[in-house]
Amino acid sequence: MRELKDVVLVGKHVGLRVDLNVPIEDGAVMNDERLSATLPTILEILKSTKNLTIISHLGRPKEGEYSEELSLKPIVHWFEKRLNLEIPLVKSLDELPNGISFLENIRMFPGESRNDDLLSELLSKKFDIYIMDAFATAHREASSTYGAILKSKDSVPGLLFSREINALSNILDDSKKLLSVVGGSKVSTKLEVITNLLSKSEKVLVGGGIANTFLKAKGFDIGTSLVEDDMITSAKKMLGTGKIILPERVCISKSTQSDDIEFVPIESVPEDKMILDIELNIKELSKKDYDAILWNGPLGIFEIKNFEKGTRDLVKYLTQSGSRVVAGGGETIFAISKYSDKKHFHYISTAGGAFLEFISGKKLPSVAALELK
Repeated sequence: MRELKDVVLVGKHVGLRVDLNVPIEDGAVMNDERLSATLPTILEILKSTKNLTIISHLGRPKEGEYSEELSLKPIVHWFEKRLNLEIPLVKSLDELPNGISFLENIRMFPGESRNDDLLSELLSKKFDIYIMDAFATAHREASSTYGAILKSKDSVPGLLFSREINALSNILDDSKKLLSVVGGSKVSTKLEVITNLLSKSEKVLVGGGIANTFLKAKGFDIGTSLVEDDMITSAKKMLGTGKIILPERVCISKSTQSDDIEFVPIESVPEDKMILDIELNIKELSKKDYDAILWNGPLGIFEIKNFEKGTRDLVKYLTQSGSRVVAGGGETIFAISKYSDKKHFHYISTAGGAFLEFISGKKLPSVAALELK
């Protein structure tokens, strides 16, 4: 795949697909991390050409209908302040001005979600170069994230997109001793992730509700804990690799609302209580000198103070491990922000679904399209 530095932008009209899908309340951007992450690519493009149209989605408006609530106006205002520029927001591809502009929420355009040929063709013909920098949407075959790339005269990834691909590819393919940490509630939603990571990793530590299914598959009594009985067979197969690290001590309670909690050995979970957190086994993790660690998903219900210990201790371990650490996923990013400084992490992915599909070994549609250009 080529990179942004491989194309000449001087004198060109550039279309830039980014992901600016952020929470907005009362017309104000509530979290600007994704917006800030796109600035390096925007500034790099503006060094060579002033004719730049920025394209993004926001929420899920009804295609073909304008929604004031899901307009990009607050986002445009944020960029106007950061770039110290007036930036027009246009509602039609026929109204694109010279200079920098924003196209209104692309999901308001008919055919976006179904990768309509007409919209893909229209997007591609309006720009000399189409740059894809929205890695978080790379798993979707939409007109602006797939069709327009294929139909464009020239298309390359932006700086953020390239960083995501390089960081995830390097940790998956170039690590000599990789530890993967997978948390969350369900094995079924991360079956392909865990399966692929088992082939790439020295060990895979599981936590959250995912660990419960593995514990039951190994024969432990897990009381009233969340479990996926239909995933027991799959869990047994994965346990057979000898690579799964299970918790040895867990935090139990009768409910998430109870303050009556205790940490007990996994062999001692009573039938009327549930596992809501785990105790991180630092001794087990310290047995090997991992050169890289990949993390996705909390180890317990860390939003509740009584059940945050496993996730909090994991963040502390990661920051002190000396290993190259790559993390991703909404809850994972929230946990890092809550318990640590992001500077301790080698890379934190801005993506959600695309991150999970990439680490599960799938070829993302946007990546496949860019590789053809």
